[in-house]
Amino acid sequence: MNNTCSIFSRRSPETIHPLVSPYIQIPDNVETFNFDACVINEYFILKNIVGYFYKKFIIYSKFEVDETYLSKFISLVCDNYKDNYFHNFQHAVNVLQMTYMLLKETNMLKKLKPIILFAILISSLSHDVGHPGNTNSYEINSVSKYAILYNDISVLENYHSSLTFDLLEKSGLLRSFKHEDFKVIRKTIISCILGTDMSKHNDHLTKLNTIDFNVEEHSIEEQINIASIFVHYADLSNSIKKFEYSVVWSERISLEFYEQTVKEELEGLPVLSFMKVHDKYSISLNEISFINNISYPMWILFVEKFTNMSFILDRVNETLSKWKEIENSCILENNINIDSY
Repeated sequence: MNNTCSIFSRRSPETIHPLVSPYIQIPDNVETFNFDACVINEYFILKNIVGYFYKKFIIYSKFEVDETYLSKFISLVCDNYKDNYFHNFQHAVNVLQMTYMLLKETNMLKKLKPIILFAILISSLSHDVGHPGNTNSYEINSVSKYAILYNDISVLENYHSSLTFDLLEKSGLLRSFKHEDFKVIRKTIISCILGTDMSKHNDHLTKLNTIDFNVEEHSIEEQINIASIFVHYADLSNSIKKFEYSVVWSERISLEFYEQTVKEELEGLPVLSFMKVHDKYSISLNEISFINNISYPMWILFVEKFTNMSFILDRVNETLSKWKEIENSCILENNINIDSY
């Protein structure tokens, strides 16, 4: 498994490409729930997939935005993602694609204002930009520069949001927007990116439960809440992917977690036991626990709100079943002492 995003250079500082190059074949399944960026290692193709979704949005909503600046922003975001096992540009493309699919299949593409949708697409792409490959707990316990800067509060998410606006400024993308529109875009992006902090998970479920999606029009405040909820859901969508892709991302986050525990032990910092994943058995235990406690409850609520999305629960059940099979096979094959876990 190749855990880096690409073997090719992603930088093209003097050239601004169109959103979608005529020389690139966009994958046929890009607008389905069977797509995954983990099979694409070339940054140029990944950036064109990003451009494809922005272009679809622009054409559909007749949204006025300078595509040259937008293309520059996409390149800057790509450049600023690090080659982590999990939190990399491939993950960003996945979250953008899943966000778009959820918006499309729930009809939110038609119900949310274009300016909110634009901010959602910006947020989903850049929600982890600059991610250092460790958790907020590591930042706080190590008293990192980001922990100091953001006072131990949603440390990484605050950093991702701040860096996003830095890149937006460098690209020139938001300069042509009126002040009132800029305020809506900024508020939505901040809400979406800060909302990816897992400490906000239960808040998202509470808000989702109170929203009536049958109304003809949502207030701006409610639309921003919907935006944040959808990006959060897309960020946690691994359990509804095809298992051949889902298992890759589970292995990647496990590698990222394990590397953090090594650093923590060397630095004398607290170590969370669930992050010391070192084999398929420990990964399976983590995934089964995550699906039972996080994924399944959140997707049940989502399907209650959008009944046409019931196939999602079938996918979650299938993923859970596959991990239980792996758990059982590990026990049978290796005679694992379960008490040690």
